[in-house]
Amino acid sequence: MQPPLINVHAESAVEAVVASVIAEMSAHLVEESRNIRAVLEREIAELGEDSQLLELLGASIEGNVDTVFHVLQHGITADHLHAPSAAMEYARRLAQHAIPVTALVRAYRLGQTTLLDRIFARLQASSIDPILGLKVSHHIVSISSVYIDWISEQVVTAYQVEHERWLANRNNVRATRIRELLSNSGSTDDNQASQAIGYQLDRHHCAAILWMDTPESEHDGLPALEQLAHRMCETLDENPTPLFVAADNLTAWVWIPTGRGAGRLDANSVRQLIDDRSGCAHVALGTTEFGSTGFRTSHLHAQQTRSMALLAAPGDRIVTSYEDPGLAFSALASADLARSRQLIRDTLGPLADDTDLARRLRETLRAFFDHQSSHKATAQTLHLHYNTVKYRVKSAEQMLGHPIAGHRFDIEQALVLQSWLGSATDSPRAE
Repeated sequence: MQPPLINVHAESAVEAVVASVIAEMSAHLVEESRNIRAVLEREIAELGEDSQLLELLGASIEGNVDTVFHVLQHGITADHLHAPSAAMEYARRLAQHAIPVTALVRAYRLGQTTLLDRIFARLQASSIDPILGLKVSHHIVSISSVYIDWISEQVVTAYQVEHERWLANRNNVRATRIRELLSNSGSTDDNQASQAIGYQLDRHHCAAILWMDTPESEHDGLPALEQLAHRMCETLDENPTPLFVAADNLTAWVWIPTGRGAGRLDANSVRQLIDDRSGCAHVALGTTEFGSTGFRTSHLHAQQTRSMALLAAPGDRIVTSYEDPGLAFSALASADLARSRQLIRDTLGPLADDTDLARRLRETLRAFFDHQSSHKATAQTLHLHYNTVKYRVKSAEQMLGHPIAGHRFDIEQALVLQSWLGSATDSPRAE
């Protein structure tokens, strides 16, 4: 089906005002896009369940806003447009995650309303003649509505094609059963559930989420992730077979059976597996749990672990475990990231700055606390001179504005939080 034409036959004065307003807003493209993303995350719950999906949502919004700005500013017709690549990929990824297409369509309509509200606010704040302002508003609504109709058709088609392809995947039935098992908070018959998913639940297992930053080619990253899952199993004595389920073409959910005893998957052993053969793979490990309840619990812990890993700078946390010191506590605090980072800033002051000096002092202070405030033990651990440790601790106290004594608990918790949540001035990455 050919895209509909966007008719732009407005008076020159209307066109001039539209071009001027849109030019001003284009200078704040990122801000306008973030505003729309915040509204969609708040109003459409289905869109806020996966941090990587939210990042792709942001890219999709920015691509669409940039495109519609060009259409409005330059009078471009839809038959000369191409749908933003991020918008098409986002539609396909929603299909892979079984998020209803109605959420996608609603997102476009709500996004249009949000953007129009911002445009109209600018017009109302200006000294434009009311009659001319009405014509300008009508012009903008007409063109943006035609664009939304056209782009909605493009992304819905992409969603449907991907949805059919995904359903045709031979593992999809099992994946559906697993999602049902994960969403079931009541009691579960382990034998029936085991038959449904083809995996024995009456044992201990450790869940993991494996993902790639970006595909290395036009093909998905699942084969490489599946190989990594099997290599993780090789670190265990029994070399078990993992349960491997594709969440999308860059992400996999994995459960590794550790036996009927309380055997454990060692995070350090997994870290040694991540080498050049793993490409840009990342691993988030849950806890070792038993039965169908443990199957769900360990996966939930793996999800929380992944969320924390995605808060780090790219490449900082290749293998992250729920049992890493401070992670579970920080995962709870990350539910309100803005307030948590403000708490860090309020507690640490300049010591929370994202500078080399502040980072060195924080590292020294955490080691100092870990070694029961022993300058000597801290110096040995950090391979520093005894006097260097004393100097750094004193410098940290100067940044804090008060002695450590009497405030140790608050300071230590703030240091742990900052190690996971990042600088108080950082922007959130993938929540």
